[in-house]
Amino acid sequence: MKNKFLLSLSFAAVFLSFHSSFAATTVSQNDTNSLNVTVYNNGFGLVKDNRKVNFTKGLNSLSFQGVSAQIQPESALFEGNGLTVREQNFNFDLLSRESLLRKFLGKDIEVIETHYISGKKTVEKAKVLSVDAGLVLKIGDRIETDYNGRLIFPDIPENLYDQPTLSINVVADSDGERNVELSYLTNGLTWRADYVAELNDNEDMLNLNGWVTLTNTSGIPYNNADIQFVAGAVNRIRPVVPRPMMFKAARAQVSMDAAGVTNAMSEEQLMDYHLYSLGRKTDIASNQTKQLALFSASGVKVEKEYKFTNIVPSYRNANGSGEFDTRNAEVVLKFDNDKKSNLGLSLPSGIIRVYKADSKKNMFFVGEDKIDHTAENEKVKLDLGNAFDVTVRGKETAFTSFSNKSYEAGYSLTFKNAKETPVRITYQQDFPYQWSIADSSIPYTSPTARQAQWVIDLPAKGQNVLNFTVRVKKP
Repeated sequence: MKNKFLLSLSFAAVFLSFHSSFAATTVSQNDTNSLNVTVYNNGFGLVKDNRKVNFTKGLNSLSFQGVSAQIQPESALFEGNGLTVREQNFNFDLLSRESLLRKFLGKDIEVIETHYISGKKTVEKAKVLSVDAGLVLKIGDRIETDYNGRLIFPDIPENLYDQPTLSINVVADSDGERNVELSYLTNGLTWRADYVAELNDNEDMLNLNGWVTLTNTSGIPYNNADIQFVAGAVNRIRPVVPRPMMFKAARAQVSMDAAGVTNAMSEEQLMDYHLYSLGRKTDIASNQTKQLALFSASGVKVEKEYKFTNIVPSYRNANGSGEFDTRNAEVVLKFDNDKKSNLGLSLPSGIIRVYKADSKKNMFFVGEDKIDHTAENEKVKLDLGNAFDVTVRGKETAFTSFSNKSYEAGYSLTFKNAKETPVRITYQQDFPYQWSIADSSIPYTSPTARQAQWVIDLPAKGQNVLNFTVRVKKP
């Protein structure tokens, strides 16, 4: 009997030891040592979360709280000295009225109804019969639908969580506290570059400020985090559909984290991409759009251009081209992204918004354009809109057909400038097939094989007329 009792105690000790190794250890965000978030242009982020955890030798079950609600579980990497991962599960069935009802389907709960006149409360037992197409309860000998009273649940099921949780089963080689790092990819993190440019009075220089606009809809905040941004399109094997979040999103907030030149981000090349680092810690709230200073450049040399493109239709119809409608010039700002122009930075893709002050120093918006990723020493062109005072009107003046494959056409284009100052315009015309200019009243160049270009000066409150003849031969 004594031996059997000792054997039972020994078995119980082994069982309790084995069971305790499976007892879940909650690893909360309060245990965080460091947090790094890298956001990519593609609309996802890489989270590296370093926390402090106390282990017992053998099998440990960790409930890693505070992970993104849009985590890609297959991308999770858990690391720590002397640790071996056996299994991991992402639990995203979050605590809510609907999830509680699903878990208690076919089970008893309590309902409380308050009489609308007397205020007397009645407590009854109820069985949950259905929840998918609306709540159906059996209360006593009656069936209730669309029940408006309070629902009382006896407990919270073990597999429901108040926040997204990654459960990890880990074997530790010894007892003790150690640092672990969880890395994973998540949707719901996006960034873009936004630029604000202030044009000077002479319109030959501008001050350019770059911002990173970061949006977090991943379902959790990232507090006291180191933030980095990758510019460039990283290849993804397949589009990842964001996992629907099991909670109501809060109203989005917008904050402006203004930092001067001293807080501008550092930049380095990462493989074939560009990596921007904030260089300080910051908080990213859930459902928040946040702006962070990227750089600030002053005195950037720019050139304004008035441009016309393809005033003459490329293909002449059988009835001739006749007169052309009046057109306004496109306003283009051009600058070189180099040190000589007081810039020379790697500019991520984004929108440049241009402002200029009036005579009373009030700032006005004068146009915007989107730029692609622009490396140092490349050129930037911004199409800001159409000029009110610089116009052209033209007509076909002659046409001779030599055959069904060749013809000669003459055109007269009148460029007008209603401004108080002289301007210079650029006119580019594309021609089909083989072409040549037979004569032109103003000299031209040929930037490409199928394009002629004229640079024309217009006096203040004046005009200039371009007459030219083109010969076209079809193959």
